[in-house]
Amino acid sequence: MQRRRRPRDPDKTATYAELKMYYKQLVEELDECHRNRRASEQLSRSRYTEATEAKTEVKRVRRDLVTISRKQKAKEEASKAGYWSGGAAVFVTIMYEVFKISGFPGGREWVEFWQHEAVFGAVMWMVTVLFGWAYKSMHPKS
Repeated sequence: MQRRRRPRDPDKTATYAELKMYYKQLVEELDECHRNRRASEQLSRSRYTEATEAKTEVKRVRRDLVTISRKQKAKEEASKAGYWSGGAAVFVTIMYEVFKISGFPGGREWVEFWQHEAVFGAVMWMVTVLFGWAYKSMHPKS
């Protein structure tokens, strides 16, 4: 669209034909401004929608990532607990074998007591707790 220069001097009197031409020109420019505004608003709405969807996706991905890392951390801790529990069982077994050779605490009269399943289980539990405490002392951040 070729633009015609409008007169800048307000004191100059324009003819009716010139006024009509300027009016049409202004209406066309106004229509073009409206089209541009609508296009800008539509683009803005679509960008806002995209941004909102992107934020939602980021939140979901972060939540999933935290869940995965928590599961992984719990799995690692369970594995470590299993190692320490196994270590406690091996320690108690070796301790009982040493007692069989060197004698149980309290002498021969106490052999049946020390070999009872309940006592063995209690000793196993106490040593496992002791190993757990030792692990926590050596790894305060876990």
